[in-house]
Amino acid sequence: MNDVIVSFAFLLIAGVLLFLFIGFIYIWMAVAKKQQFYSYVGTKAKKKKQKKPWKETMMAPVVKGAVYLGPTAVKYPLFGKHEQYERLLSKAGSPFQLRLQDFYGMRYILGISAYVFGWVYFVLGFPFALYVLILLPVAMFFAPDIWLRMKAKERQETISLEIPDFLDVVSVSLQAGASLDGAMQQVARQMGGPLGEEIERLGREINLGVPRVRAYENLLYRNDAQELEMLIQSLIQGGELGVPVSRTFRVQADDLRSTRGFRAKEKAAKASPKVTVITTLTIVPSVFILVLGLLLLNFLYNPEAFGLDIFLN
Repeated sequence: MNDVIVSFAFLLIAGVLLFLFIGFIYIWMAVAKKQQFYSYVGTKAKKKKQKKPWKETMMAPVVKGAVYLGPTAVKYPLFGKHEQYERLLSKAGSPFQLRLQDFYGMRYILGISAYVFGWVYFVLGFPFALYVLILLPVAMFFAPDIWLRMKAKERQETISLEIPDFLDVVSVSLQAGASLDGAMQQVARQMGGPLGEEIERLGREINLGVPRVRAYENLLYRNDAQELEMLIQSLIQGGELGVPVSRTFRVQADDLRSTRGFRAKEKAAKASPKVTVITTLTIVPSVFILVLGLLLLNFLYNPEAFGLDIFLN
């Protein structure tokens, strides 16, 4: 009976810690998102910083293992669709220069590493070793999917934020007499960032002889930012109808800033109720279960204090 109570108490405490961890992570993400949107309202879109060296250093062994296992892993995708992941990699800007086969290799290298860790954990006899041995490799195998989707979403949001400033500067350059392609390429080189990379790639494709409409379609295939689609539609209409795009760009930039401001305020307003719901549904019950688990341990190891020693002996 004592062993059953101990196991149940440990299970309760582990569940509490898990709920608390999930709750705090969600709250942190919601608050960070709210602050990010507030900082963007009415301000100039900020350039994303380059990847920090410690991230590259930490990911280097994983990337090397992914490149090594890639040619084999791509033959056994396991719940993966090549076209879907190719487009996700394009939207994310191919982080760490990952190719499709490298991405599949990353899934396998993380899954195998997690299995080795889980096996050592199991052999050493730590609590819940069997669950760790089974669940951790599965979680780590699919972790790159979540990471890639987050990177793609982050990059597309950055592109959306940079477009109004890009349109303003290109509009000024056009009014000064610069050509459309020249102005776009010059501004893209100066701005850098994800939008600059995409515009420069667009220019390279056009210079290599790819039809302009086809190059635009390739750009939209690599990105799904709505603001970028509006920009491309303006370029296509301007080319077909012969309409000057300098004024169109400036009007679009103002409209996008207004839309971005309203969208940021709306999302920021929705963040507080989400935090409240998560706090109510996770943290409060978790604290209650934690107290209950501690009481059970007290009943087990100090029954005299509760007058329960006659039942346990």
